[in-house]
Amino acid sequence: MAAHLSPDDLEDRLRLEFIDDARDRLDVMNQALAAGQKGQRTDSEVIGVLRLEAHNFRGMGTTFGFPTVSLIAHRMEDYLSGLKRMEAREYSDAQVFVDRIAELVDRAEQPHIAETNRIIRALPVRYEFNVTDIEVHNVEIMLVTPSKVVAKKVGAELAACGFRTVTVSDPIESISLAVRVPPDMLIASMVMDGLSGLDLIRGLRAMSVTHGVPMALLTSLDLDNPALKEIPQGVSVIRVGEHFGDDFAAVVAKHNLG
Repeated sequence: MAAHLSPDDLEDRLRLEFIDDARDRLDVMNQALAAGQKGQRTDSEVIGVLRLEAHNFRGMGTTFGFPTVSLIAHRMEDYLSGLKRMEAREYSDAQVFVDRIAELVDRAEQPHIAETNRIIRALPVRYEFNVTDIEVHNVEIMLVTPSKVVAKKVGAELAACGFRTVTVSDPIESISLAVRVPPDMLIASMVMDGLSGLDLIRGLRAMSVTHGVPMALLTSLDLDNPALKEIPQGVSVIRVGEHFGDDFAAVVAKHNLG
């Protein structure tokens, strides 16, 4: 029967099927949250359900015309990464993610870039420490690196400085994310498969929507290395290891980020 549908009709049908499937997945997430709060499911079980469904939404949203759903699911995955326990705060925050996805699934028209940005920026952020111990800045940094070790270490250091951090492992995906929700700063590993950090930055600087975003290359090279001479003017270098703190502080001061 689907073979006789026009392209527009097929697109509408797939969209409706996604909505039905999304509502089922949202029910699964809500049920897991409710059961966990009643002590009927363990923390690890609840987190497992949330991570699985967030991953599914992240992959499906853009495909079926709900790109903001994918963005929220990505942020939810970031929030859940490394989470071991579900306390009252985590249950409340998780419910916010689920509710925002539900609202977008039921919307006839998806939000434009400006509204998308507001929705994403208002989502919960999880810190590994007591936020009263540091000054939390309303600054979002996109960290693009395929290395889980680098992502964890650098992400933790950025969070410890009070910055919101979204981590992206795929440089190609980061282009789409940066265009939809331009970060306040982008830090990209210099060496990545498929697209180097240098090429990624060159591409984003060529786009009007991301041209003005402060950008920096994350590298283990010394500043006098010939490879760094190709870096576009205005792009900073942040060295990993013992120099990270000083280099990052200089970038923050340069762009007045905190």
